[in-house]
Amino acid sequence: MRSANLIRQALLILFFVAIGHNALFARTFDEIIAYVNDSVITKWELENVVKQRAMELQTAHQFSPREAMERAEQERQELLDRLIRQMLLVETALSLKIEVTDEEVEQYIQNFKKNAKIETEEEFIEQLKREGYTLSAFREQAKRNLMAERLLMQRVLPKLQVRDADVMKFFEENREQFTTKTDEVHLKHIFIAFKASEAKRQAAIKEMDAILNEIKIGKSFAELARRYSDDEQGQERASSKVGELIQWPIAEISNLSQPFRIALSTLNAGDLSDPIEGNDGIYLFNVESKTNQTISFRYLVIHLKPGEEAIEKANERANLVLQELRQGTDFNTLVNQYSDDLETKSDGGNLGVRSLNDLNPNTRKVIEALAVGEYSAPLKTPHGLHIFTVDSRTAVELTEAEKEQIRLVLREQKFQEGWQAYTDTILKGAYVKINPIK
Repeated sequence: MRSANLIRQALLILFFVAIGHNALFARTFDEIIAYVNDSVITKWELENVVKQRAMELQTAHQFSPREAMERAEQERQELLDRLIRQMLLVETALSLKIEVTDEEVEQYIQNFKKNAKIETEEEFIEQLKREGYTLSAFREQAKRNLMAERLLMQRVLPKLQVRDADVMKFFEENREQFTTKTDEVHLKHIFIAFKASEAKRQAAIKEMDAILNEIKIGKSFAELARRYSDDEQGQERASSKVGELIQWPIAEISNLSQPFRIALSTLNAGDLSDPIEGNDGIYLFNVESKTNQTISFRYLVIHLKPGEEAIEKANERANLVLQELRQGTDFNTLVNQYSDDLETKSDGGNLGVRSLNDLNPNTRKVIEALAVGEYSAPLKTPHGLHIFTVDSRTAVELTEAEKEQIRLVLREQKFQEGWQAYTDTILKGAYVKINPIK
């Protein structure tokens, strides 16, 4: 039972702690660290607990021996507090006469030997001697540990129930830990472009004509692309770069932006496209090969770079859109009136269904905060401003394995809270005096 295992793990710290008056007489004159009712905790006992913690960090968390001991030393005060609380748990269990059978004690010891990889009884006794224990003393402590475990099962275990609502609440509050689990959203947008002046557009057309003339006399497309192109958004084009040979699956052409989609769906192997004007510039494509599965091509782009005046005008138009949205104007109506995205304008700005994982970080941050029907403030990109709205949202579904993983985390949290609360209650009625740790 996993809940019982949580309790058992909490009591492991007591395995090699001396058992009050049953400790070897050689420890009688050891320095006393704390008084707990009629018992004491000695420096030797606390050192043992620190060493156990260091061993746990090595075996369970892959700490190096030095790092494990440094961390354990940092936790010394916390370990002492935990030791005090667990001693009081054992004392409470004894006072309540919690029953444990000899068979349960024997099974407990066998489990301990198995976990410690001790194969024979002789090896076990020898190990106890090295730690300063007799077999009878260890058996007595095992019984007390079981009594404390049973006490916790009675007082804390009933509070470890985790509801499905708790699981989903944890997921919602810790989404960043589930990187593969994101909602899908149906997005629409209004795109306000940073429109370059007509003079800049004509200059770009003139430059593209010069490139075409050089291609006609046999100049290398790749060389011309490197010379003329300034592809500021190259990495957004399917990790492509201007002038380089790109291989792209035919089946995924429809996912590309308008200039790419127009060229790659119409050109054949060996074709050179006419100049294609997009929102951000004028493109030229050269297809080198094409099959039913893939297309290999190169491209270059002459960007239409907007000036400050164009950016200011775009901001003014975006603010007009926001004003009308606030006044209740239908989003689709505003798409038709204001959007510069020719690809989506006729379809109400529809961008389709997207996983939040597929969005770039800046866009995702904006979209993730939107409820269905809400619209965003204008989001600036290199070529314009986007005002997004979420038309619908499909919540992510967790697998049963993922839900169980969350349940385990929540049970652990609940156990720690329950253990803390119950031992706080015991502490209130106990006499505890801690001497300064030297």
